[in-house]
Amino acid sequence: MSLKWRIFTAISAIMLIILALLWVCQTVFLNSFYKAVKVYETKQVAEEIAKNMSDEDIEYQIAALSNKHDVSIKVLDADFKSLYAASAREMHSFFGNIPDSEFYSFYKKAVEEGGTYTEYFGGFGITGKGKGDKQADTAKNAPTSFMIAKVTADNAGGYYTIIVNTTITPVDSVITTLRVILIFVTALTVVLVLITALILSAGLSKPLKKISDKAKVLATGDYDVEFEHSTVKEIDELADSLNYAKTELGKMDTLQKELIANISHDLRTPLTLIGGYAEVMRDIPGEATDENLQVIIDESKRLTSLVNDVLDISKLSAGVGQMQPEVLDLKQCIEAIIPRYNKLVEKDRYQILFSYGSIQTAPVYADRTRLEQVIYNLVNNAVTYTGEDKTVRIELLEKADSFAVHIIDSGEGIEEDKLPLIWERYYKVDKAHRRAQMGSGLGLSIVKQILDAHSAAYGVNSTPGEGSDFWFEMKKAGLSA
Repeated sequence: MSLKWRIFTAISAIMLIILALLWVCQTVFLNSFYKAVKVYETKQVAEEIAKNMSDEDIEYQIAALSNKHDVSIKVLDADFKSLYAASAREMHSFFGNIPDSEFYSFYKKAVEEGGTYTEYFGGFGITGKGKGDKQADTAKNAPTSFMIAKVTADNAGGYYTIIVNTTITPVDSVITTLRVILIFVTALTVVLVLITALILSAGLSKPLKKISDKAKVLATGDYDVEFEHSTVKEIDELADSLNYAKTELGKMDTLQKELIANISHDLRTPLTLIGGYAEVMRDIPGEATDENLQVIIDESKRLTSLVNDVLDISKLSAGVGQMQPEVLDLKQCIEAIIPRYNKLVEKDRYQILFSYGSIQTAPVYADRTRLEQVIYNLVNNAVTYTGEDKTVRIELLEKADSFAVHIIDSGEGIEEDKLPLIWERYYKVDKAHRRAQMGSGLGLSIVKQILDAHSAAYGVNSTPGEGSDFWFEMKKAGLSA
């Protein structure tokens, strides 16, 4: 069943249950409810009189209670002589029909019942007596009179007998009137609720249906689809979430396409060189020189580095390959990596400067292979984008509970709005893809994955035209989480 008809069915069922309860209460149990309320109210009158018997204005209170609740009241002393009496203005008092000897009988029965006794009568005369709360047989439509007898102690050690009488008028005519009214109310309610249920269910299901249809369009790769808001907060939140997902999926799709193009470029170049030099060495005598062989070797290494980096990203993203942390010297790690750049230093006159102040050792708790990979990739990135001075500076700083490494280039820098994006797996700042001097050009993605796995802090400070400062911090050994 669709959401629309589920909501419609639920609202209709609730309406039917409410109407059914209303009909039962108003037509079947109305007499019982009316009688129960009247008996309870009359007992409360007797209780209130008993509680206030010592008040000076008790006679006034009795008269007021008689008029307010439409009851007749009689208070007798221990000798069964009348102390106070009051009758409702619109009610015939039944006390005149009761012989004095009956009052003692009422008193005795009240004592036997624990202080309060209820007796029912048919009409206004004594046509039958019930015992306790059991009603005597009376004509179906005749008014029923009932009496509450209550015994209470006085201040002198005696007692009072309080008798309260009222009439329960049959409500058959009221029930007939209510039934007619209920027929009209039920018909009107059914129409209004059904219309409301249809409008409400359609109002909820229609925007969800639109979102569902547009989600199917999104699944085809159309990222221009827009999820619209409705008048329901939760549906608006769903639309916002899908719009955000659409935007992110669009970015990822674009970046993936760029990655494929960039990797294709980086793969094509070494393969072309390897193939070209190999053909030259095969076809032209005397071209199998050390220099040509070195080009093939270098390009093979570059190709291997690119493939390894792509595999590293896949493994880190999938959580394959557990970290093997150990206590190691961060300073020694950096010093071990710098000699790898001797070729660049000698051939292209790059300068890689390492400063560490007075630090003798920098013990940290990390995976040695992965940490060296972080340093290597950040240095590669700095070499690729450094300025005309071809200088890269590496600084090791000691803090209270950590060691910080800063790798600084003198290149063009990065605009502030792009800084949060450079760590994205497929993002690159320059749209005209630059081939890295060393490595694959995928280093920052790998750096982010590894540092996240170590719960290390990292970031970049950059000013356009002045270069960039990539940094990360590692907890000192013994202080890591």
